[in-house]
Amino acid sequence: MLHLISNIVSGLIWKKSLRDKVRTCIRFPVVFDYVRYVRRFAKNMKECKIKTVVGYGCKNFIVILNNKHVFKFPLLNDGREIAEREKRIVDAFYGISPVKIPLMKIIPYKNIVIRKYEFAYGKLLSDIDPKIIMQHSEHIAKQIANMMYVVGRADPVEIRDLKPHPSDKPGYLYGWFQGDIWQNFMLDEKTFDITFFIDWEDAKFQSFRTALQVASHNWDKFGYKGIIVDVMSEYSKMYFGESGE
Repeated sequence: MLHLISNIVSGLIWKKSLRDKVRTCIRFPVVFDYVRYVRRFAKNMKECKIKTVVGYGCKNFIVILNNKHVFKFPLLNDGREIAEREKRIVDAFYGISPVKIPLMKIIPYKNIVIRKYEFAYGKLLSDIDPKIIMQHSEHIAKQIANMMYVVGRADPVEIRDLKPHPSDKPGYLYGWFQGDIWQNFMLDEKTFDITFFIDWEDAKFQSFRTALQVASHNWDKFGYKGIIVDVMSEYSKMYFGESGE
């Protein structure tokens, strides 16, 4: 019944982000308890500015506190398995990735596990005019390529058991990969430096090709045309030892 009501109500809302939020609040009333949890967390702070976001596929409810703390609450299960896996990956690559990864902490709460992250400041690619992005596309592409190259060639011993086969070795377009690079990074709007790469829960030791095809499709679809060409060019130069200068 809640699903039916949520579909009827949200169907009247044009803006997708608001539509998802209303649908989630109706289907999962527990989110109000999650907001109260964050308010209690902030009780000794000077301010308590809260922003809520619904994660992709309505799998998570995200509460941002004072643009300093990010709490991710699972909606479809207890969240423990994916949280523990992501924590291991984040810890393994935090000191390796050339682009900063938000620090992560796991907090048990009632019958779920909360993922608490360092706030990733900056702006998502999709929130910036494509015309502006295209003026800085080569600079952005170099940073994405460098992250792909460094992380992809790494083989941290502490997460080798997460590989399909622990003895697998990194190679060209093969290795550890964040998995969703088309816009899972934050940009400094003045320098267009990538400040953070976020959402490492789907990172795997894998071929890059399928994810790169998805990224290329989305970049082209939303007006950021040609970024994939620059990314692949820079990555190949790094991998095969060319200076690229």
